[in-house]
Order: sequence, then C-alpha cells, then structure tokens
Amino acid sequence: MRVYQSERRREQAAETRRRILGSGRRLFGSDGYGNATIEAIADDAGVSPQTVYAGFGSKRGILIALLDQMAADADLPRLQEALTKFTGNPRRQLAEQIAFNIRFYAGGRDLIEIARTVSGTEPDLAVMWQEGERRRYEAQGKLMAVWRRAGALADGLTQRKATDLLWALSGPDVFRLFVVERGWSRQQLQAWLIADLERMLFRPAHQPRIPVLQRLTIQPRG
Repeated sequence: MRVYQSERRREQAAETRRRILGSGRRLFGSDGYGNATIEAIADDAGVSPQTVYAGFGSKRGILIALLDQMAADADLPRLQEALTKFTGNPRRQLAEQIAFNIRFYAGGRDLIEIARTVSGTEPDLAVMWQEGERRRYEAQGKLMAVWRRAGALADGLTQRKATDLLWALSGPDVFRLFVVERGWSRQQLQAWLIADLERMLFRPAHQPRIPVLQRLTIQPRG
C-alpha cells in the first residue's frame, strides 16, 4: 500500500509540474514575460502560488525548466549516442548536431524568442542566455578539437574559426531568420546548413591529408 501511495504522489507531483510549466509557457507567450505573474500562472494551473514557488522558485525558474524540457523533447540523449556511435565520421557527426539543433529550435522557438528578448531587460535572464551560449560554444569546440586531431578540417582553417562558424550558423538567430522570417521549412534549412558547413569546415572527402613539410618538398615535374 505504501509503495502504491508513494507512486501515486509522484505521479500527482509530475502532473502538477506539467500543468505549471504549461501555464507558464502559455502566459509568457500571451501576456509577455514581464506581465505574467506567479499568481496568474498558479491560477491558470489550478494550484496555489506557494506550490509554484516551492517547485520553481521564480518565473526565471519556470523558464529555465521549460528550456530544459525543450532539450529533452529534442532528444538530447539521441544526439549524445549518435556522436559516440559515429566517432571517426565527422560529416555524420555534423549532420547529427545540426539535426538536433533544428529539433531544439523548432520545438521551442516561442521560448527562445522570450529568452532572447527578455534577457535585455532581465539581468538574471541575460546571464542565463550568455551561459547557455557559452556552453553551446564550448561543446562544439570540443567536437571541433576531435575533428582537427583527425585531420578533417579544411586546410588553413583554425579550430577557433571552425568553431565560430559552426556556433554562429547553427544558432537560434539563423533559425529565426530563415524559418520564422523567411518561411523556409525545417528540412530546407537543415539540408542547407549541413551542405554549406561541410563545404566550409572539411577538406574534400577524396583529398588525403598531406603533412606541411611533405607539401613543401613536392616539386612539379617537367
């Protein structure tokens, strides 16, 4: 009986959390982040304000939880498994990374827009946005380091510049400009990003890596 009651309490707590997050997302979008109060979110979710505070602490806590849920909905474990599975295949790893980013942005573009715009007026959210972008850049930099050691990067392309390119072109602003503003489909943007990033980042697949000293000693025949 105790096991059943404990499981039932967990299910009820999870359902309450889902309702609060759903209400927060809905009111952030309809009323604006600044105008949506904890009291309004609680009323919409059918719980007390104290329950919201206990579960999330603040509106910022609700928004962070919503962004974390976005990553789960975009299947972050799938990306992590794919990057491991395709070790030694930079092009496939790139494709998996871009596919995850597109899923992530498509599933929560309303929340990304809220976080991006509100960060200019809310110091805590500005820090959150900057930290999120720093982590994204750092993760992509680690992937780029693997590709550099494998000799996959195009000649003359430094690890830093390659990371800059991947970070900028796979970011939320590019998604917003092409999909939201210009009406591209997710599939069109994904295909274009993969093709162009492959061209910019990697040496041609058929081109062997020739050490610098060897290239310098090669003399034309004639």
